[in-house]
Amino acid sequence: MSKNESCPPPGIYHNVDFETYLTWDAISNSKLGLMAKSPAHYAAGFQGEPTKAMSLGSLAHCGILEPLAIAKRYTFCPKYSEHPDNVTANGERSFSASTKFVKSMEDQFRKLNHDKEIIAEADYLKMVGIAGTLSGCPIIRGLMSSGRPEVSIVFDEQSSGLRCKARADWLHVGKDSAVLLDLKTCADASEFERSIVRYGYHRQMAFYRRAVEVATGIRPAVFICAVETSAPFGHRVALVAPEAMVIGADEADELLARIADCSVAGEWPSYSHPDSWELPEWYRRSQPVELTIGDEILSVGGKS
Repeated sequence: MSKNESCPPPGIYHNVDFETYLTWDAISNSKLGLMAKSPAHYAAGFQGEPTKAMSLGSLAHCGILEPLAIAKRYTFCPKYSEHPDNVTANGERSFSASTKFVKSMEDQFRKLNHDKEIIAEADYLKMVGIAGTLSGCPIIRGLMSSGRPEVSIVFDEQSSGLRCKARADWLHVGKDSAVLLDLKTCADASEFERSIVRYGYHRQMAFYRRAVEVATGIRPAVFICAVETSAPFGHRVALVAPEAMVIGADEADELLARIADCSVAGEWPSYSHPDSWELPEWYRRSQPVELTIGDEILSVGGKS
């Protein structure tokens, strides 16, 4: 399939649902993540089923960025076990969720809401808490005072010549400046720097900045908001540091070049083979080491 058959031409696109965006045949940051694992993983294209944390992140994104779409996309099932008509086979009042009444009501509810994602009430309340907390943050209010949510961008990456795509959580493009905001849910925002490295967010933000710059001619200021998924929904907002953006851009360049090379060669190898299987460095550091000091042999290190 050529790069143009199932992807619109380069440009900025609004009001594109995520399912449609996923069908566009272009290289995304998620695909770069697969290439970072191995060319074989990139060629296979499978990114795994969404985890509970990922699903909650998507819900939070909708609540923060597109609150009017919540009722259309999501719902949670009422607690029919607490309904006064919930009775046992003997007609006695029941609070069990396994009665015939509850099962029947839940089945009807699923049929009536077949076009929505049915979520747990606890997750819905977390989404409300996250959205409410961020709406009270003056930094977030300022960044989102103008712009559009869920902006899809198609661009041809210049160095590799590859057709690429990106989807900005929030983007404002003015006459001479632009702002890109990305929202990340996490368990602990106080250590979000670790998450940046673990999940390659610096590469993602450099890739997104490039998308905006190619599409508009303006290099945007790039912010990340990290917000926790449990009360009190602690959060931190900041620009991505220039050094992190440079490192992320270099990593993206390397992965794009590898994709281009593999495409030309028609070969998509798996992992490289080690010379030998070594113990992890963290484990080696945990083992005791004997040191000789004079006539004494001391054991240092090791697990406590």
